[in-house]
Order: sequence, then C-alpha cells, then structure tokens
Amino acid sequence: MEKNNTYKAQKRTDYKAPDFTSSHIDLTFELDDEATKVTTVAKYRRLTNDQKAPLVLDGENLKLLSVKLDGIPCKYKIVKDKLEIANVPDEFELVIENVINPTANTSLMGLYKSNGAFCTQCEPQGFRCITYFLDRSDVLAKYKVTIIGPEYGCGVLLSNGNLIDEGTKKGRAYAVWEDPFPKPSYLFALVAGTFDIVTDTFTTKSGRNVSLQLYVDRGAYDRGLWAMQSIKDSMKWDETRWGLEYDLDNFKVVAVDFFNFGAMENKSLNVFNSIYVMVDPQTATDTAFYNVQSVIGHEYFHNYTGDRVTLRDWFQLSLKESLTVFRDQEFSSDVASRALTRLHAINVIRGPQFAEDASPMAHPVRPEEVMEMNNFYTVTIYDKGAEVIRMIHTLIGEIRFKKALNLYLTRFDGQAVTIEDFLSCMEEAGEIDLTQFRRWYTQAGTPNVTASWTYDEANRTLNLTLSQKTKPTRDQKEKLPFYMPIRISFLDEEGHDVHPSELPASGIIVLKEESQTYSFTLDKGTLPVILRDFSAPVKLDAPYTTEELQHMLSFCDDAFIKVDSAQTMQKRYVHENIKLLEQGGTLKDPVELIESYKALLKSVDKKTDLLLLNETLKIMSVASLMETFEDNIDIDAIARLHNELEQRVAVALEKEFYEIYGRIKAQSDMYSVIDMSRRAISNSALHMLSVAYVATAKSDVASALVLRHYTGSANMTDKLQALTDAVYLNLKCKEELLKSFEKDYSKNALAFDNYFRVQATVPDVSAVDNVNELKKHPSYDGNNPNRVRALPGALALSNPVALNDLSGRGYDLLCSEVQRLNSINPSVAARILTPLLSFRRLDDKRQQMIRERLEKLMKLPSISRSIYEKVESALKVVK
Repeated sequence: MEKNNTYKAQKRTDYKAPDFTSSHIDLTFELDDEATKVTTVAKYRRLTNDQKAPLVLDGENLKLLSVKLDGIPCKYKIVKDKLEIANVPDEFELVIENVINPTANTSLMGLYKSNGAFCTQCEPQGFRCITYFLDRSDVLAKYKVTIIGPEYGCGVLLSNGNLIDEGTKKGRAYAVWEDPFPKPSYLFALVAGTFDIVTDTFTTKSGRNVSLQLYVDRGAYDRGLWAMQSIKDSMKWDETRWGLEYDLDNFKVVAVDFFNFGAMENKSLNVFNSIYVMVDPQTATDTAFYNVQSVIGHEYFHNYTGDRVTLRDWFQLSLKESLTVFRDQEFSSDVASRALTRLHAINVIRGPQFAEDASPMAHPVRPEEVMEMNNFYTVTIYDKGAEVIRMIHTLIGEIRFKKALNLYLTRFDGQAVTIEDFLSCMEEAGEIDLTQFRRWYTQAGTPNVTASWTYDEANRTLNLTLSQKTKPTRDQKEKLPFYMPIRISFLDEEGHDVHPSELPASGIIVLKEESQTYSFTLDKGTLPVILRDFSAPVKLDAPYTTEELQHMLSFCDDAFIKVDSAQTMQKRYVHENIKLLEQGGTLKDPVELIESYKALLKSVDKKTDLLLLNETLKIMSVASLMETFEDNIDIDAIARLHNELEQRVAVALEKEFYEIYGRIKAQSDMYSVIDMSRRAISNSALHMLSVAYVATAKSDVASALVLRHYTGSANMTDKLQALTDAVYLNLKCKEELLKSFEKDYSKNALAFDNYFRVQATVPDVSAVDNVNELKKHPSYDGNNPNRVRALPGALALSNPVALNDLSGRGYDLLCSEVQRLNSINPSVAARILTPLLSFRRLDDKRQQMIRERLEKLMKLPSISRSIYEKVESALKVVK
C-alpha cells in the first residue's frame, strides 16, 4: 500500500488510447488455496506509430515466475505495479506465469476464496490481481480459459462463454471455456467449488434453447427457485419490451457469501452476493424477494447495456449503470408494482443521493476526477444517472426511445464507447437537441426549483412561474441552468382533473431558463400539481397550503404526489415544532395530517392500492428528516419530534389501525405482489398499534400483540416486523423473541443478518453497546462484507441517532471499524465511513468530535487510497 502523499487523482480529460491492444488471451489456472498458478498466453498488437513505446501491463500482488516473448525469455522491469517490456515488435505473443494467493485476498478483488469456493471480482480493476495484462475497459479480447481444479472440493469449474472440453487429468478435474464475444478484462469471471445446481431452460423468441444454471450453497436448492424464475422473467421481458434476445447457449448465475457489491454482470457467468439469490418465505422477507427479482434483472440486462456495448474508460461508468438501472426499474414496474418501484427509486434520490450532492464527495453523473474508482460506485452515478435516462425517455417518448436504444446497441455493438456516443444516438433517433441537457452529466449538485402562481380573473388565466438555482459544489462554483421536463396537471375544487389546451397531452413543460412563466386558461380555484412522477431529480419549493396538500393527497392520481403531500405535512410539523422546542413552547398536534390519514384508512376497499397506501402512511425516518435541513442540524430535536409525530398519529388513529390490522391479512406465506401488499399494511398497522399502546402506558398489551404476531406466522416478513417492534420499543417480549430468532436462524447467515441489523439500528445509544457485544457472537465474521454491513455498517448507515450520540461512542465505534478494515477490505471501509464526511452540516460540538477522528484516520501509516480520498475531501472543504 502506498504512502498517502503519493496518491494522485486521475482526470477524465487525461484519457489516452492504449498503445497496444490484445485480441486473444488464453488463461490456465492451476487452482490452489494459497498458491494458484496462472499461465497467460496473450496476443498483442501495437496501435501507436511510436515504435519506441514499451508494452506496459497492470499487475498487483503477483508473484512473477517467468515472461516469454514469442517463446523466448525477455527482459522486463517492474515499477509500481506495472510490468514494462521495451523493444517489442508490432505483433507478438506474450506468455506470463505467476502465482497468486486466493486465501490471503481479503480485499475480494481478483481471485479469492468465499466459503471454500474460488471466485473472482474484476470490476473495476481486479483483473490485475490475477495476472499482468492491459487491465482497462477499452481493450477487448476473446478469452479461452482452462481451469484445473484442486485435488478435492471443486466439483464445479466455471468461466465465461461455452464449455468446450472437460475431464480429469492426473487425478484433477479440468474444464475449458471459450467466450466468442470480445470483452474487457473487468468482465472476466471464474468460479470453482461445490454447489447445488438449479437447472432450467429458456426458449428465445427465435426458437433457440438456452441452458440455465443457478449455483447455490449445498442444501439451499429450494432457496434458489425464485431467482431462477426471475432469470426467465428477465429474459422474456427484455425480448418483449426491447426486442433483445439472449446471444449464447447458456446463462449461469453463482451465489457467493463473500462479495463487496450486489452482483456482477460477467458475460454469461453472473456472480451474485447470495443475499440477492437465496430466498424463501421462511427465511427472507418480501422485500428480499422483490430485490432478488430486481437485481437478477439488472445483471441480466447488462448483457447488452454493458457487455455487448461497454465503456471506454471508468469515467463513463454511468453509461452502462444508469441505463441498466433504468431498465431494471422498468422491469420491476412491469412485473411487480409500478407505484412501489417508482417510490423506492425516488426515496433513494431524495435521501442518499441528495445527501451525496450536499457532501464533500459531490460529483457529476460523469465525474471529472477520480482517485479511487471503487469510491464512485455511487447513488449519483447509478440512481441519479437513471433519473437522467428517465428524463430523456420522458422527453422523446417510448417509441423514439426504443428506436434510439436500438440504434445505440447496433451502431456500437462490440465496442467500448462514451456517454457522448449514447447521447448522439438519443439525439439522432429521438429527434431532439440535447446540448443543454448534457449539463446533467457535467454539473454536480441538486437543482432547487421554486414555484409560484397567480390568477388573472379578467382573462381566466393561471400564470405559473418556475425558477431554478443550483448551489455551488466543491469543484464547481458557477452553475448554469439545467434542461428539465416538469410534468404537471391541474385539480379543480371538486378534485377533478382539468387539462387546459395550452398543456401538451403528456403534461410536460420544459424548464430551461433560470426563470420561466407558463400561462393556462383555467377556472378560478384550480390548483397546479407540480412535478408529477418526480419527472426531474430536483427539490421543489411550492407555496401549497395545508388544505391544498390535503386536496392533492385525497384526489390526485399520481403516487409520488400523494406520498409527497403527506411527507410535506410531516416536514412542516417538524420544522414548525423544532422552533417551539428551542423556545420551550408546547408542541402542536399534526391535526391535518391525522385527518387525511383517517380518511385514507376509512376508505380502504378491495380497489385500494395497499402498497401505495402503506408508503403514504409511513412516518419519515430521522435520516430523511435530517435531509430537510441544510446545516446546523439538531439531530436530538429531530429524533424527538420524529417520535412525537409517530406517537401522536398512532394514538389518534389507534381505532383505525386496529381495524386494518384485524381485517387485512395475507392469504399465503408465499411471496406474491398481492400478499406482499397485504403484509405491508398489516405490519404497519401492527407497528402503529404497538407505538400507540406504549405511548398510553399499555406496554403489556403491545408486548402480547407483538408476541402473538411473531409466533402466529411462519413468514419472515411478519416475524421480522414483530422482532423489530419488540426491540425498538423495548417490550417485555424482547428477550424471548431474540432468543427464539437466534435459536431458529443462527445457522442461516443471511436470515441471521436481520438479528444483527435490528439490534444495530435501535434508535438510541444502546445500539453502540449492542454492536460491540454482537461482534463477539460466534455467527459474526468481521471479514465478511455482508456481516459488516449488517452490524457496524447498519449502525453507521441506518442509525443516525446512535452514530451521532453526543458521547462520541458511535464515532469511536465506526472509526475503529474503518481502521480495522483499512488493510483488510478498504472498499467496504470507505463505504461505511460515508456518513461522517458531511460533518460540517452538524452542530459545532459534533463537528469537532468528527474532525478529530478523521484527522486521526489520515495519520494511519498505510491508509488506503479509498479512505484517503474520502477523508481528504471532507477535511479540505471550506465551510
């Protein structure tokens, strides 16, 4: 690991095409836990006219054995993880032999061991940890891979492409795979181990049979069945919606427990974090089922948007990720719930993404400067990028978007391209000028849109004025106006939709200046409904009265507007009462919010969208409420008001929640969208009833209800809700349920992560004690990213109350964990450190405590590049 003062940022504008490329690479792996031998035979060709340019290959943590050029040992030198060979011909074959240690590879980049299995992760720059090569995304080669297994423990030997040979030699199994499609090194994959195999077939629209294999832990066959169904659903949907047919004879998915990310789209051999594969109703929640379907879809859809057409350099990461996130969101919308999928996507933008925009690590969808690429797998690049794609879809419509996507995939098939190449296809086939729109890719930050309107009675005209302004970010002080589609509609006083002649049928108006006014012929009293479906990733400030918010909540048919109206009332309650708290005054009741919620609960019938109702009724989290304040955030006051709001709503509507809880139940423990919606509203009612009982000195009643809910269901969604309420509300049944959960699930790592997570997210400082104690639990493995994310990571990322406790114990716990992981898995360490980066938004005392701890991290003698980049950015920002 380098000393921290040698870390340098790379700039997008410094991109230089490679001097050499490789057309074919033949890899042989002789697998061994601690000494895997890798033999690489690669054909290279000079691209530059500079005959003196040496061949420079990337390599990290490799034990080099030999290098031969055209069969003859050659001279070389190794300088800072680079293998350099001078005086090479224009075309030649290079044979390299090296040894790697998979067991010692705790960073989980390159080839490593996961619960006894060998597996790889090569995106973004992990292939260089396997062998010396041109480890960059713009070098596309055809791969042939021979895997020679160890003497035991590897009945399955997998790589990309098609199996062309297998057998046994000298007592060791071997398999040979060949991928006919050229690909960059980051899409290479190898898996070897012992698995249960779920098999199936899919017949493409042209009649070709594709063999499907899903590899899961021994004994977990049944828990892989939903993932297999999701694969087939994804393949069918991609054909139906986009006309994209799978292009190989087999498609393989492998689930592994040690994985830094969610999944990886390696061509024909997707490697998944097991949390996004292995589910059944007894051990996984409805949310887990929904996520498995979504992530399976995402990685499969990469086959075209990422694999067949890949990216020129890592500054173009959003090229493949944002387009594929948009596609997986549309998939989930079509096969599950459009309202829920859209609301979840919006929550990510208005929560973590807006927070990232306000942090020292704020960056555009296409970054200009990167020190550690792993730090830029962010909600900005993935999720805000997907919103940018969605805006293009909104502007040009489904038909033209399909035409433009087809043009992009056809024109650039088998190439490594840029965001500009994608946008040029959108312009050409979409018949639109996206010159100004490109600012979404080049400017960081969240645009603030302010709305106001007046009514001209003489001319029966409503004049709507929209203004936009984006605050400066670290590297961009001046912001130009964005080009954004704003979807609007109008409600009359009776709650009917009104469509004035001046409004396009799509409901879209375009805001592209700092301020614009739009005029519509309407009756007096008509209310503009602005930003339907969250048509642009902006913060909207509109002068709606509470009565107008109630009107939209009752009558608007847009899911986002309904939820946002309820949340706006919640935010106003917190902001108004926080001033009263400071002054020692009496807190106000959320009267109007309670009225609206009561009306919604009383009107529930068979036609009610229960998932939408559930999202509308949710009380915003403390973290979400924190994001409604710019600076000097009073976490203690926000947490108190969150609890007050929840209690007052729960107590006022106890009767209504009791009726819903008794009336709406899932018809089956199995997963389906219908039963997910029933369980969701039933569990929300359970929670609010429990809160109401505790608030009115009836904790014993709450405990009995929660205990009955837990023991009366075999479904994990129900059990986890009961366990969470028991722990968060400190009910009498808490210890009984924790012991029961531990007894039933401690041998199932994914299910047992819930045990860790629930106790790590208790919204008070006791969570710090819980985490410190649970780190000693025999089921906890501090080297496994899933366990880290479930325990210290859960406290850091999902428990702002405990993390920011004034004792500083939350900060100590997190920074201690980051320091421990620095040399083990710096990627995971950097991710869980994220909440401390925006410390300047907090009060002075907390700022000082965090600053001292970040400065201590900077003094680590071998601080990783991942942590250095984030801490350095946080400390150097001037308030």
